Order: sequence, then C-alpha cells, then structure tokens
Amino acid sequence: MMGRPTATKTILEARASLLSGLRSFFEARQSLEVDVPAIAKAPASDPWLDSFTVNDPAGLHVGYLLTSPETYLKRLLSEYQCAIHAIGKAYRANEEGSEHAIEFTMLEWYRPTSIRPFQAMVSEIQDLVETLTGYGRPEVIAYSDVFEATYGLNPHQATTDDLIRFSSDLLGSKAAASLDLDSQLNLLFATEIEPHLTNHIVIDFPAIQSALARIKRDGVDSVAKRAELYIAGREIANGYHELTDAIEQAARFDEDNRRRESLHRPVVPKDDALLDALTSGLPESYGVALGVDRLLQVMTQSQTLSECMTFTGHL
Repeated sequence: MMGRPTATKTILEARASLLSGLRSFFEARQSLEVDVPAIAKAPASDPWLDSFTVNDPAGLHVGYLLTSPETYLKRLLSEYQCAIHAIGKAYRANEEGSEHAIEFTMLEWYRPTSIRPFQAMVSEIQDLVETLTGYGRPEVIAYSDVFEATYGLNPHQATTDDLIRFSSDLLGSKAAASLDLDSQLNLLFATEIEPHLTNHIVIDFPAIQSALARIKRDGVDSVAKRAELYIAGREIANGYHELTDAIEQAARFDEDNRRRESLHRPVVPKDDALLDALTSGLPESYGVALGVDRLLQVMTQSQTLSECMTFTGHL
C-alpha cells in the first residue's frame, strides 16, 4: 500500500534510542546542539555532489538544499569558538539505491582544539562507536597501508597510468582510460578495500582527495588529514582536520569547479559566507559528518537504508 512507513516499529524504537544516545554522548562532552537552515546560498563544491536547487513559486532562485550543515556550523564556530553539533536532514540529488537516499539524517560536529586535533578527532570517533554500538573500538589504519596491501602501490605516488591496469579489470580499458586519478582511486578503494572494512577508521588520504581537510607532509608524501569510519563494509562517518586558510579554501573551490568542467558537470558559485568566516578566523579544529541512517543500518543489520528511514515513498 502506498504511503506506508518503510521502517518497522522495532526499527523506529532503535532509531529513537540511537538519536537519544548520540545527544547524550555530545551533551556529556559539553557540545552545544544547534539548528541550522535547510537552504544555503551556495551549494557543495565537491565535484561528485549534486545539490537540489530551490526556487520560489514565481521561479526566482532562492538557494540550494543543504548537502551538509557544514557552511552554517563553520560560521557558528568562527563566531563563538565552542564545541557544536547538529542533527538534521541533508539532501543530495541523484543518490538513490539500497545504500543511498536523496534525503537523509546527518549528525555533524565541530570541536575547537589546538592539542593534537587530528588524533583527538580519531579518538572521539572511536569513543562514539565503542559507547553506542556493539562493535567495540574501531581499528585505525592508514590509507597507504591498506592500499599497498591490496594493489602493491603507494597511492600517494601512484599515477593514472599506474592504476589503469587495475581499473581496466573492473570497467574495461576504454572506460578506465576516461577516469582521472581521483576517480581511479575512488573506484579501486570502493570495490576492493571498502567491503573488507568491518570496524576501521582509515586515515591520511591522498592529497588529491583533501576536500576541506588540511594537507600535511608524512615523510616523503603529502597526505590529506582525513579520517573515515567504516563498519560492515559501509562508510559511516568522514572527519577532517579543518582547513582554516581562506585563500587556500578559495583556491580549492576554483579547483573543484575546474574538475566539474572536466567531468561535464555544472559549475557552482563559491560559498562566500564560508570564506568570510574563515577570513574572520576559524579556530584550530576538527569536524566530523556521520550518516545516522547508515549507522542505524549496520547496528540493526538491516539489508537496505530505506528500512532504517521512517518514510521513503516520496523518493
């Protein structure tokens, strides 16, 4: 019957319990829960994310539905420089399937700290998983270690030509040859590594995948200070040692648009409000985004994401 809930009452009870647990976890850590608008003036610049455009009844452009509350939370962090988090809806166009949805619930948190922020972030993600799930404390592994163990190549030094022989096995030589380095890395990681990550935090991604994270030297390699949580072969959370340099951030927005053009995807406006916040002064900090529905999916061992969402009929 159309219009019926997708989640069972048992799942809804588990969802309510998880949300309560998440709020208690952050309340105990003196994090302030905040609400943010659902619409922003600028969309996500990530070349692989599609934002919904919002128009008024007359067709006048209003803004974009949030793919994440990041822009608002960083503006709050710049202003008040305290630990904050938000739990709310996020929206991403063209993301449908058993593991994706165009509307979902996201938890995102930011914590200012100048004391080993990256290590503090990884530890807090471990604490959250250990406290709220039955999976125990996640193991931390470096991207380069797991990539080299799988493909015999250092991902920080590998070229497109180095990787194409592996991606050709998955896509065929013609399709593989059309992929750039970032796309090659994403494909190879997602197909041969991600499914085997049962309770792991992967750290120090290739610099080309830095997004809004800082880049630092690790021996001879430059690495993006990102940390991604995987449980039962699914990406659950993504954390950054946050970039605070407005000039570098503006350059990354430009680079994202260049990549969008090369991928024949729409160019998007810069998030000037976020750049203003960085110019005003974002403190040394880290931030983490976590998919609440996906965490519930692995906790309840549900087969699809829709089973963990109250309604999905409008999709």
